[in-house]
Parts: sequence; structure tokens; C-alpha cells
Amino acid sequence: MSCLVCSSDKQRHFTAEVNIHFSGITNIDNPGVLFLPQLLLCLDCGFSRFTTPKMELTLLATGIPPSAGINRPPLSGEENK
Repeated sequence: MSCLVCSSDKQRHFTAEVNIHFSGITNIDNPGVLFLPQLLLCLDCGFSRFTTPKMELTLLATGIPPSAGINRPPLSGEENK
């Protein structure tokens, strides 16, 4: 598949570490949501994209921080901790 921005075929997959933070002063102590997606990066223009896993997407949609002590399955990358 070609890059969506520049149509280049020079794209490569990388493992990334993404921490999405909630904005606003009320979320100053919220650690955000950390996950390790596969990132598709265009080596010509720098455009990148990834898909947020379902569990992390749910946490982002609800605004509940991972450290809130709720019962939940492990997040991506937590399985071996």
C-alpha cells in the first residue's frame, strides 16, 4: 500500500511506545494511557499511522486512568509484568 499523503512506497513498520494524556488541569495526576502499537511510517514524508487497541480505546473513551484500581484485563505490553 502506498503512503496516504505522498503516495510513496517507502514505508516501514516499527514498534512504538505511545502515551496519550488527557488534557486539562483536572487530569494533572492522570498518567494517561500507555500502549505499544505497530507504527507504519513513510520514510519519504514522515507520515505515520497506527491503530489503538480496543482496551486502550475504551480507557480513552471513558477517561478512567489505568491506575484507578478498577478490575480490568492487562493492557498491551503488561502481560509479562
